[in-house]
Amino acid sequence: MKIKCKKSKRFLMEINYDEIIKVIEKHGIALEIPLEIVVPCRACHESEVYRIYQDHYVFVENRKVDK
Repeated sequence: MKIKCKKSKRFLMEINYDEIIKVIEKHGIALEIPLEIVVPCRACHESEVYRIYQDHYVFVENRKVDK
């Protein structure tokens, strides 16, 4: 799944959820909550927080980047 910035519509990253789940289950861990990732955007100079589910992602918030 491809993730784009909410403000600038710029491509941020591509994530393969199925591959991540295989690696996690290989270590005997059952994933019951969504993955939460923070991705910085070069265009809007903020970090975006997403919750990743099996077939979609949900935007949570923007965070200011401290330099």
